[in-house]
Amino acid sequence: MEFIAPILKKIGIEAAAPAPYRAVIAGNGYGYFENVRGIKRYSSQEVCLFLKRGELRICGSDLTIERYGQGDIVLGGKITFFEATGV
Repeated sequence: MEFIAPILKKIGIEAAAPAPYRAVIAGNGYGYFENVRGIKRYSSQEVCLFLKRGELRICGSDLTIERYGQGDIVLGGKITFFEATGV
């Protein structure tokens, strides 16, 4: 953060707001998402998650829940799109 802070200050931004979630999409058909509060909706084409702030919608095909617990979730399948709302 030492590198980024002076640059943000120079362009007039004192602090950047942290993202309400973290997403890592692996090329071999997995997605890892942090800061998950719960599952709102689940199907093989769409997964909607409650976040600590807002919601996250993940779309794709053959989606499966590989692991869920302690604030994170791992999804299997082909993820084609995801978006956060209400953040």
